[in-house]
Amino acid sequence: MPGPPYRHHHPLPDLTAEDVRGPVRTLLADPTAEVSGWSGEPIDYESWSRASDGLYVVRGAATGEGGDRAWELVLKQVRHRPWAPGPRDLARQIDDGGDGPADWAYWRREALVLGSPFPYAVAGRFRAVRCLGIVPLPGDRLRLWLERADGTPGEAWTARELFDTAEFLGGFHARSLRQPPPPRDWWCRPFLEQAALRGRFALIDRVADAETSADPAVRGLFPPGTATALRSLARRHAAAVRTVRSLPAALVHRDLTPRNLFRTAGGTVAIDWGQAGLGPAGEDLATLVLSSAAAADLDAAATLALGSAAVARHAAGMGEEVSPYDPEDVALAYRLVAAYHYGLPMVRIADRLLAQDATSRAEAAADPGTRRRVAVMTALVEEAQRDL
Repeated sequence: MPGPPYRHHHPLPDLTAEDVRGPVRTLLADPTAEVSGWSGEPIDYESWSRASDGLYVVRGAATGEGGDRAWELVLKQVRHRPWAPGPRDLARQIDDGGDGPADWAYWRREALVLGSPFPYAVAGRFRAVRCLGIVPLPGDRLRLWLERADGTPGEAWTARELFDTAEFLGGFHARSLRQPPPPRDWWCRPFLEQAALRGRFALIDRVADAETSADPAVRGLFPPGTATALRSLARRHAAAVRTVRSLPAALVHRDLTPRNLFRTAGGTVAIDWGQAGLGPAGEDLATLVLSSAAAADLDAAATLALGSAAVARHAAGMGEEVSPYDPEDVALAYRLVAAYHYGLPMVRIADRLLAQDATSRAEAAADPGTRRRVAVMTALVEEAQRDL
């Protein structure tokens, strides 16, 4: 299987009335409902998870105590694909491909999370997508039946919807601090403990090479001192991990990218819980803000401003729940995740540039998108220096 992102467009599996009946009855809250027909089609999507094995919308009609009713579900399939990544693979992605519960991309995790009461117990205006059934399949595979998230997708959000979600998320985190989920061996570990960091630390010297490159376009991408700041991340990594572990641990999603979020009349619904676990609330804010900023092509100043405003709205949401959580703890975790998870990957940009021929390298270094991404990454790394 080639590297990520993985493009999925599998045909709809053969389904029987028995396969569909249970999730439809749960959706309609009608134990007498009988499915009278259905159809479906794949949802074409990209994924960074090797566990992805197809996503579909299935719709139809049912007859029961409530009469004839239409229904619509999402069917998601996951599976285990063994993989032995090399250092360069791990520098590229956070998916370590293992089958152990502690592995970052443990393929059963989303089913375990959505099949548990934990995300639903602390739901409010931010909530997990409703799971309607989990079915084991032969060959290390699972089938998840989910509600169809009906709302404005994150890709179409305005800043207002983003800030509202930051506030809703604050309430979610506050409630999970008051009602902490118990330890589980399958909770995903924090961002600062992901295996990819080791591979990225090994590429920091490529940024130093770029800073002194004979090519002025490459040299201009990386301000003097950038490699020094990155080495500080590597040198202080163990201390940063200890800091993150010392912060109050809430239930966090860790993948709040625009494609995983839907704004509904009642709040915000999040899908794709495969990286959920216990950790500081700032981890979720970092993915919420920085993935959205990248999708909107924001420059460094706008990205930093967006983060500051979102941290404030998150604190307001936590305050509504009378949370004991210190807002500065949220901001601290936000800055550390921003630096290690979103800033450090600039080493891969330097590595790719230096591997190209002179003409291709000059063109890539002059690309406005590349220049903007490196400027944002540099700003995120610099923001965290005082915390290190």
